[in-house]
Amino acid sequence: SDGGRRTAELLAKHVDGRFRDAKAGSSAVPVTKGALAGDANETFQSEVLALFRHNQSKDVFEAFFKRDLAKRLLTGRSVSYDMERSFLSKLKAECGTAYTSKMEGMFKDMEMSRDIMSSYAAYASGATNAASTSDKVVDMEVQVLTTGYWPVYPKYPNIILPSELLLQRERFESYYNEKYQGRRIAWQYSLGHCIVKASFPKEKAPKELNVNVCQTLVLLCFQYEDGPDGRGLKLDDIMKKTGIDDRGELERVLQSLSLGRDGTRVLKKIDAPVANASDSPKKKQKIRRNIGEHDRFLFNSSFTNNQRRIRITNITMKETVKERAKTHEAVSSDRLYLIDAAVVRIMKARKTLDHRALMGEVMTQLKFPASSSDIKKRIETLIEREYMERIEGDRSKYKYLA
Repeated sequence: SDGGRRTAELLAKHVDGRFRDAKAGSSAVPVTKGALAGDANETFQSEVLALFRHNQSKDVFEAFFKRDLAKRLLTGRSVSYDMERSFLSKLKAECGTAYTSKMEGMFKDMEMSRDIMSSYAAYASGATNAASTSDKVVDMEVQVLTTGYWPVYPKYPNIILPSELLLQRERFESYYNEKYQGRRIAWQYSLGHCIVKASFPKEKAPKELNVNVCQTLVLLCFQYEDGPDGRGLKLDDIMKKTGIDDRGELERVLQSLSLGRDGTRVLKKIDAPVANASDSPKKKQKIRRNIGEHDRFLFNSSFTNNQRRIRITNITMKETVKERAKTHEAVSSDRLYLIDAAVVRIMKARKTLDHRALMGEVMTQLKFPASSSDIKKRIETLIEREYMERIEGDRSKYKYLA
């Protein structure tokens, strides 16, 4: 009914689960040390490809697999680069170079970034010695990505970085512009992560918080005080201080820092009074999970955690709602262009062709399931755009217009 779209999506998710987590799939394929582990992975890949071959929506699999691969590479969550590359080579053998070119480009970017960072390390150490006036040292690692290979990520153009990060950014930009003239850098802050050192009154030693860039900027709002009056900061105050203008994202950041699991609540949320709260005065009011515009946030002075380094993961949007729909929309949009290209290619070779023959040839050339109504619509748009026309006296025949 859906041409195998859902199956392709679930297959890509299954592969992501295995490649992202070493323990996944161990019940189905027992994984042991050495050669047997390699055999288990080979068996897993062969089984996936057996299903993949029979699926008609290979473009849907590509879209979801590519997005998940990008996430694994950028967050360092991939089980094994060798395993990833092995599977990629199998997809290439199955579908051709064009199918895997962008994914191979991602691996090239990761390798290139490692080379750039080793070269930049020497450059930065010289620059630091020359200008050793600041006692605050921030180590920064940059991944340089080619725009066409990677998915589109949210941008925060008005983000306000602290001076320490601004200095590092300017230093890297001057190095990069000097080495690669003519290239333009666009910073993707939504993908960045930081290690923030934080001291808490109830802890003897400082803690290291592993957080993303948006979480870092929110934490820095509470570096010296809990707002001008000491009563905390509201959502709008934090938005102005950080420059994060995506309200939904900022709410998720505040939830992760104040309402996460025990041992991660470095901020304290004070709910704004609710009009009907007096209905049950004896009953203790629960802290609301959502963020209201009048809720206040303070530094959690009673925070404790036995670990030295604490990872605070941001609350992500449910993929099932927006991201899935966007991915499917992108695939549908690409399919329209592929239908157009097939029709034009056939008409250019044949010059004139009747409707039934054209439909049959287009169906044969397309590598995904397309309905006859979809192809008819694309033929109409190509006639409107004057790529082809109907022959006078015989409306069932088409003529290619050079």
